[in-house]
Amino acid sequence: MKLNPATHILIALEIAFFAIATPIVTGAIILSIFFVISLTIPSRTEFRLTGKFIKILCVGALFLFLIHGVHWNPPGISYEGLFIGLDSFIRIASPVICVIYLSRRICAEELYAMLIDYRIPPSLILIFFRTLWLVPRLTERMDEVVTAQKLRGMRIETTMQRVRALIPTLNPIFSSMLNEISTNSLTLTTRGFLSPGRKTHYTPLRYRWTDTAIIAVITFILGVLWL
Repeated sequence: MKLNPATHILIALEIAFFAIATPIVTGAIILSIFFVISLTIPSRTEFRLTGKFIKILCVGALFLFLIHGVHWNPPGISYEGLFIGLDSFIRIASPVICVIYLSRRICAEELYAMLIDYRIPPSLILIFFRTLWLVPRLTERMDEVVTAQKLRGMRIETTMQRVRALIPTLNPIFSSMLNEISTNSLTLTTRGFLSPGRKTHYTPLRYRWTDTAIIAVITFILGVLWL
């Protein structure tokens, strides 16, 4: 079912709010169900950020467990600390899971069309899309460097070997990315994207009755869980 991008954003914000506002156990259940649904629904976009965000969540969960859930003198598990760590994890994981959901449901063309329809200034749209572009492009450049190093005979089998191969190339990687951003900005300026006037797009967006119905159903379910 194709929904309006604004509907997806409202769903993500609503679930994040209720996950943080409800009691810890209820919030954890809401967030877990939303996370599973986000991974289960087939992705509609070309973004491949899910694995990286899952790694961030795993590292954050381990860190909070070691900080709050374990007491070292005497060694043992603190159940009160586990609840504190779970509460902190919900607050950290909520925006991350929302980003995972949105990155799998909203195409770049739909996001651009929505921002144009809402009369967002073109300069802010440019900054926003360049920011979204940084992470996947940086990952792509790093993969290119690792592949090139392997073709030259360098052994890159472990994480430390990968880090050692990437450290000397970070400066040229970031320099080339900044040059690419500058070139793209000049191209858009030449084409008149930053000039005054209303902008248009080729992606029609409609807010249908299904968008309203889904928002109403999710709000009702979350309201019942909150009460």
